[in-house]
Amino acid sequence: MLLAIDTATYRASVALHDGVTLRGECTWEAVNRHTVTLASRITELLQASDSTPEALSGVAVCIGPGSYTGVRIGIAVAKGLAMTRSLPLVGIPTLDILAAGQPPDPRPLYALFSAGRQRVGYACYRWQETAWEAETEIAVVTWEELAQRITEPTLIVGELTPEGLGCLSALGERVVIPAAAWHLRRAGFLADLGWKRLRANDPGDPHQIIPLYLH
Repeated sequence: MLLAIDTATYRASVALHDGVTLRGECTWEAVNRHTVTLASRITELLQASDSTPEALSGVAVCIGPGSYTGVRIGIAVAKGLAMTRSLPLVGIPTLDILAAGQPPDPRPLYALFSAGRQRVGYACYRWQETAWEAETEIAVVTWEELAQRITEPTLIVGELTPEGLGCLSALGERVVIPAAAWHLRRAGFLADLGWKRLRANDPGDPHQIIPLYLH
């Protein structure tokens, strides 16, 4: 059983995956209450799935980028669980989780997270046979700068603000914004990525997991 933890931004998510089935998942607006809400949501998820911490065989955690405090809280809890029970721990970047939840499409995919102060973090992905692959590094720009970088019909998913939506909507047919459900970063997809890494013989060393911050 693998527990997935994502507290990188104002929305948090946890999931429990047995390697075949997603046993349970919870996503909520934590805002600045990650510390208060995370442990109780994990406990509730385990209880609802008729499971216990002793049944865990691995942990996956979102390593950022995102909120400085949010990222650190998720990693601290994940490391605590992994080290206490000698479990493998896999770290996955924020935007890889968001991209993993999108269906195949020939158009480029821009995955976003809110970076505060009217800025947005993004990376561009392209569908490659069986999965979305990042073709750019993660960058933090203003919404206006992001709009200037979109030069072809492009899918946009992630944390959109009213200001951002206004800037992107001005691009007309160059921007395709899916329905709201596709913008939610879910720990179920983090769990899928975690299992994939472990099955590829990733050692999942908790000591190697560090937060990914943008400077």
